[in-house]
Amino acid sequence: MKLRKLKSDTELTGKRVLIRIDANVPIKNGKVVDGPHGRIARAAVDIDWLSQRGAKVIILSHLGRPDGKRVPAYSLKPVAKRLGGLLKTRVTLSRDLFGPKVVKRISAMKNGDVLLLENLRFDPREETNAPSFAQALASLGDLYVNHGFAVSHREHASVDAIASDLPSFAGPLLANEISILSKLDSHLKQPFVLVMGGLKFETKLPVIERYLPNVDRVLMGGALATTFLVANGLSVGKSVYDVKSVEAIRSLLEHAKEKILLPTDVVVSGSFRKDAKVRVVDVHDVREAEYIVDIGPSTIARYEKEIHEAKTIVWNGPIGYCEIEKFARGTHAIAKAIAQRTGAATTIVGGGDTVPVLEAAHLADKFTLLSTGGGALLEYLAGKKLPGLEVLEL
Repeated sequence: MKLRKLKSDTELTGKRVLIRIDANVPIKNGKVVDGPHGRIARAAVDIDWLSQRGAKVIILSHLGRPDGKRVPAYSLKPVAKRLGGLLKTRVTLSRDLFGPKVVKRISAMKNGDVLLLENLRFDPREETNAPSFAQALASLGDLYVNHGFAVSHREHASVDAIASDLPSFAGPLLANEISILSKLDSHLKQPFVLVMGGLKFETKLPVIERYLPNVDRVLMGGALATTFLVANGLSVGKSVYDVKSVEAIRSLLEHAKEKILLPTDVVVSGSFRKDAKVRVVDVHDVREAEYIVDIGPSTIARYEKEIHEAKTIVWNGPIGYCEIEKFARGTHAIAKAIAQRTGAATTIVGGGDTVPVLEAAHLADKFTLLSTGGGALLEYLAGKKLPGLEVLEL
């Protein structure tokens, strides 16, 4: 897939550039929870790129699900503060999304200034992809840039309809992501290893099915692996698993069992307390009162061997209950193994739950691509059409 993108020599001085980012990150005590490789931090790179070229940068984003109403808890004020700190300049927040007040504010902007419009989802027309809302936003700019891969699967006004009203382009980061991801179809190098964790099988099944003819191994972890163990008739104690997907997994295993690797040993615990005692057991020996919280050392070694021989690796979703350090050893080991293959292999990592773990392990910048996409990445890998990309396609 080739997208229209802004070239480095594009004249942007004095241009009003609308840039759609995804600043939908957790807010805690009035501050955004977003690390150095998080969505806002990475959006700041593209924003700075535009600002340094003399553009008047007008940022579009959403936060949470306010259902078309102005909800103070979902204000982008903390986002403006975070961006200001990253850009080392003041980022003004406009309460208005369109109309005379915001037009006046934009008119007063100097070249390189940055303005953030309030939460787009405060207007119900955003999520209905209403042309009227798209036109109101488009009237504020001279051109439109989509930075937000993570929202590109949404058929929303600021992602889809707006591209009909302005010259529209993929931002540098989005263009780079799609360039790397598209090579999975056009220039796939084997052995190809797919590493899948997390919980919801229904979002991972289309990805597995799409790549099954070409993938050499699918390595299962997290609650996803637990669901596979249940499908194989094993007891998983009190562990969380995707009950609705057991039958679908049994069907998948009937024709793909030789490609799918499951844990042979796991780490179990009686609780999710940080001081909880853990033990390593064979997958056949999980007790009724125990939770599976991670993969075991033998499984880690098997998975590392497959990864060390791969030429293409795609990983989505944590391997264990990585919110607690002692339950994250499998995730850390797999992350380190994949990072060590970067260069010799194309390494693609995605999933919002994974980024903080990679940052803590100082590995976030050690991959060919650390994708900003969550659901959008899974839909792209599944071969689905993404509205935000289709409108930018050459």
